[in-house]
Amino acid sequence: MYLLGPFGIINNPFDTLAPTAVGLTGSSYGSGLTVIVSNLVRFAIVIAGVYTLFNLIIAGYGYLSAGGDPKAVQKAQERIWRSFVGLAITAGSFVVAAIIGFLFFGADNWNILISPRIYGFILF
Repeated sequence: MYLLGPFGIINNPFDTLAPTAVGLTGSSYGSGLTVIVSNLVRFAIVIAGVYTLFNLIIAGYGYLSAGGDPKAVQKAQERIWRSFVGLAITAGSFVVAAIIGFLFFGADNWNILISPRIYGFILF
């Protein structure tokens, strides 16, 4: 498919990259900015989960090694609390991404921002 523009024929880049691409969301191979945003959201959530786990381990160690010092116990409890709040914010961003996907891409493709696909070469 092509368009006739003021500078001549403009070929659709999605036809070149993935011959079965249908618009921005109907492709089974990938579709530009949507895929990038989707993968970035998923990657950010994974990194936030790993960071939260690391923070909880460090805070638990600080709590166990406080030795009855009230300031050290309070500091460890604050770190644990902040880790859980950060995890809740991360989970909330996952829900917000799903809502934005529903609003922009409709009921059929609501999960396009939160369910990325891994693309590669098709050998068959």
